[in-house]
Amino acid sequence: MNNDIFLTKAHRGIGSTLFTGRPEGKAVRKELKLDEKDKTSEEYTIYIPEGTTSFNTSFFLGLFFDSIKELGSIESFKKKYVISLSKLEESLHPSIERNLKGCYRKAENELDKSTGLD
Repeated sequence: MNNDIFLTKAHRGIGSTLFTGRPEGKAVRKELKLDEKDKTSEEYTIYIPEGTTSFNTSFFLGLFFDSIKELGSIESFKKKYVISLSKLEESLHPSIERNLKGCYRKAENELDKSTGLD
């Protein structure tokens, strides 16, 4: 079974086109009840809203790092939570895809307790 989770423009902050800030990501995590969802066998598709110009690592980690830890790996996270760009303008896909690649890299480093400066 697949369930939809919609990130909203309100989650970006008033007048903002980007998702940023670890505390903000944690607040959205709590609102979306991801701790509860992590413990189910259900899969979810997470939609990034139109007009999003950036998805920063800080927000990503606040929103998803606890899920990645709970699920044990980034691969397990990606199977449970599929991030969709289908609501986003096609012209913004390359930028957000680069952002997400960096987010996963940073999450992997945090899982490995490596800052990249070691």
